[in-house]
Amino acid sequence: MTTNDLAASREQYRTAGYTVLTGLYTADEIEGFRQECARLWTLDGLDDDLNLRTEFRRGPDGRYIFDRLDPVLDISPALSRAATHPALLGALQAVLGGAAKLVKCKLIRKEPGTNGYAAHQDFLYWRWLDKHPETLFTVAINLYPSDERSGGIGFYRGAHHELIPGPGGDTEADCDPARLDPSTVEVPALDAGDVLVFHSLAPHFSSRNDNDRPRTILLPSYCVTDESGLYDKYYKREIVRRCEELVGFERYFARSEAF
Repeated sequence: MTTNDLAASREQYRTAGYTVLTGLYTADEIEGFRQECARLWTLDGLDDDLNLRTEFRRGPDGRYIFDRLDPVLDISPALSRAATHPALLGALQAVLGGAAKLVKCKLIRKEPGTNGYAAHQDFLYWRWLDKHPETLFTVAINLYPSDERSGGIGFYRGAHHELIPGPGGDTEADCDPARLDPSTVEVPALDAGDVLVFHSLAPHFSSRNDNDRPRTILLPSYCVTDESGLYDKYYKREIVRRCEELVGFERYFARSEAF
């Protein structure tokens, strides 16, 4: 990307809450990441009901479908290189105004017919990090073309300036759709290799994948900070949370109801 491109991206991020970066990865790199994802999806044990790394979602036939790996970087040097690519980090520093350090990273594969996610703001789940929302953001590295039909990520443009409470003013719930303006919704159409960058307060959602191929994206999140160890800090807490709240055990309990 040129200096002018990055300046435009910085302005779009400031006003809209998201922006798109292009040309950071070569076609060969993207193909390598695709092959790595195919390999990861065949690893032994990833479909285990009690594997805290994996998550399942309801598919079009009502069955649970293997949806994501979170975390993923520790089992994939290739995807670790994607999330720490010099071209990516350089562009992020130009847009965000400081060096970005990893907080977390997951790999999501949305199969055809699989539903998306209701509108939410990531910062709601990151308040415990004690970081200002302006310093936290997420990147979606698209490994295949993505648009509204394939269940791409959509945004409420310009609604990234506050944490929006849930229905009834619930400050612990995802943002109340009634407080969002549907006329501001934008679902960027992205090519393979495009990088979507969005603010931790940007309300975003995704719809069902109505395409005939999976939508695969790598989703690293970062913080503009001098503090080290945020990645370890995040996942040490996340492991405990998943066990305490039984997150990720849905398929296990669905099966055990028969006994």
